[in-house]
Amino acid sequence: MADNIVLRPLAKKDAPLILEWLKDRDVTRFFRFNTENATIDSVQRFINDSHNNKDSIHLAIVASKDDEYLGTVSLKEIDRDAKTAEYAISLRKKAQGKGYGHEATIKILDYAFTRLDLERVYLNVLSDNEKAIKLYKQIGFVYEGEFLNHIMVRGKLKSLKWFRLTKSEYEQRIKRQIQYTFDDIKMLTFPEFSDKSGLLTVIEGCKDIPFNIKRVFYIYGVTDSEVRGEHANRHSHFCLINVSGSCKVKAIDSAGQSKIFILDRPNMGLYLPPMIWKDMYDFSSDAVQLVLSSEHYDSGEYIRNLDDFLKVGGS
Repeated sequence: MADNIVLRPLAKKDAPLILEWLKDRDVTRFFRFNTENATIDSVQRFINDSHNNKDSIHLAIVASKDDEYLGTVSLKEIDRDAKTAEYAISLRKKAQGKGYGHEATIKILDYAFTRLDLERVYLNVLSDNEKAIKLYKQIGFVYEGEFLNHIMVRGKLKSLKWFRLTKSEYEQRIKRQIQYTFDDIKMLTFPEFSDKSGLLTVIEGCKDIPFNIKRVFYIYGVTDSEVRGEHANRHSHFCLINVSGSCKVKAIDSAGQSKIFILDRPNMGLYLPPMIWKDMYDFSSDAVQLVLSSEHYDSGEYIRNLDDFLKVGGS
């Protein structure tokens, strides 16, 4: 993805800057709830609660260069049976008008549809909040209708406009815009259970890895002189796990940056998002590499020439 901002869990150090925008009337004038009584203690409680709330996800929008808090983006009222959630975002005044809201929204939608495997994300907004409505339409949210004179805000009746984005609409309108970099590559450690009979590692899609698993394959019998992979995928997310033996993985992003990872433990995996070139090599004689994929096989999404990949970039 683009590297201006990243999303991370809210942290204690964010509290003063959250309180800043809660007290800024230019920021909160379109809010439906009263923020005047917010205190540093109430903000701190919200941050603590956000770490244990299974029905909502609140992530800090921070500058990638220095981790400065810029705002909060959320998925609320998560219904895991219906696979729906409500989207919300708020930005500090200094972060507005710089594209951070658009970038953060793309990232949280990718999280919603890829990692949580949701089918629908929705939002409602005061009908006179023209700036926010413009953003939602630019991103690709679909207008569904208006509730006229629906709520009371500061003594005045206000109308609400409703927008939605389904998973298929996301894939058609937004997914192909996303670019990934090394910020999105992760080494993952999976839960390991042991007793006198041995060890057990469990991996669940959209929980232990950041996508729903649609395909599983494994690589074995590779000599130490062979290189596997040698391609990038336009849409597939992967997790590589050496359940036996070891190997090295060289990852290259569309900007040409590269990094080498070592896989040598069965309870650790390398998460690789789309549009990351991957070379697997230096396999030990006993290596068995398990690969989990977010997509069914499609030869058309493979880029098999490195020069072509670097030219294509994130398009």
